[in-house]
Amino acid sequence: MNIIVKKFGGTSVGSIDKIKKIADNIAKEKMFNDKDIQFVVVVSAMEKTTDNLFELAHQISAHPNQRELDMLVTAGERITIALLSLALQEKGIQSISFTGSQSGIITDNSHGNAKILTVNAFRIPTELNKNKLVIVAGFQGVSLEKEITTLGRGGSDTTAISLACYLQASKCEIYTDVKGVYSADPRVVENVCFVKNISYEEMLFLTLNGSKVLHSRAAEFAQKYNIPIEIKSSFENCEGTMISQHMEESYVKAIAHKEKLVKIAINAKKDNQFVDLPDFKTEIFDMEYLDTQVYFLIDKQYQEQFIDEITENNLEYYIDKECLAVITLTGYRICKDIKFFNNLKKILDETCNNDFIIKNQGIGVSVLFNSENFNLVIKVLHKKFLVSEFI
Repeated sequence: MNIIVKKFGGTSVGSIDKIKKIADNIAKEKMFNDKDIQFVVVVSAMEKTTDNLFELAHQISAHPNQRELDMLVTAGERITIALLSLALQEKGIQSISFTGSQSGIITDNSHGNAKILTVNAFRIPTELNKNKLVIVAGFQGVSLEKEITTLGRGGSDTTAISLACYLQASKCEIYTDVKGVYSADPRVVENVCFVKNISYEEMLFLTLNGSKVLHSRAAEFAQKYNIPIEIKSSFENCEGTMISQHMEESYVKAIAHKEKLVKIAINAKKDNQFVDLPDFKTEIFDMEYLDTQVYFLIDKQYQEQFIDEITENNLEYYIDKECLAVITLTGYRICKDIKFFNNLKKILDETCNNDFIIKNQGIGVSVLFNSENFNLVIKVLHKKFLVSEFI
């Protein structure tokens, strides 16, 4: 059985008309494709549904219980799977919808940002053998304690890739609001270049450093199990970006960025002894040990949550810097290219007033600096290092 996993989210499931459009496109594809090809479709909640559910919770409580939040927000995906299944059935396609728990997505018990432990999706092949199209709710699973959990923002990508691994799918297609991967965020930088091919390693590096095209844990799954991924447009019938094994090109492939970061320092030494840090639940963007301090980069929106965790564990801390940004350039061999580093430093000296930190990360380079210079820095770096004819 040849299985293709398709994932739809964001504005592509933003309304009833768009859900009908997805059903129409799938029906046409099934009509013209080999009959041996079976589809598993993973969907997110309809546009803004998750945000609206979070807002409802915060109208009740300033600090909502994470378990109850998971119970609440997973309703969004259940709405979408049922609507899409109904739309497909109207097209004469047999379909069945499953929640994350019904699909066998088994996670740990970290509400709000759970990790997948295993996949036991035995019900899906059973339904595929009945010639049914299976629709799965992304972003959610069930813990070993039988609690409903969520996988964090962008978690539907991880659902799709993990199911592709379990089902030994020939391909996983991630449908997005854009054509595929670009050399930078088109909303921030003009004249971006479309990236036709990118390696698992480069894609993972970009996602870990702010790119929102693919969830970072989805990129990890794909790399580990060698699942071909195509990032495609939900609205244009055209080829997207293929993610596969790496090629040794020695130029900058793409730029990722993250704004609104806070640098928080924790005293890692008490009574002349180094303390064991707790297993923080807050999402950490980056961390670094330096002498007796541990420096954490945290998204501004998680600052209060992180400080609560620090104080609960009786740790001393101070806010080192606020309003920071990170720009990351990825590409094989650039980290060993002295000419590249000389050009990079010259640009940063001129745009960041000599107030920046460069970190060599093996497959790329990241720059930490003050957010007030962000727009200028990213545009100058993109213009200097991203050359369209090489992509």
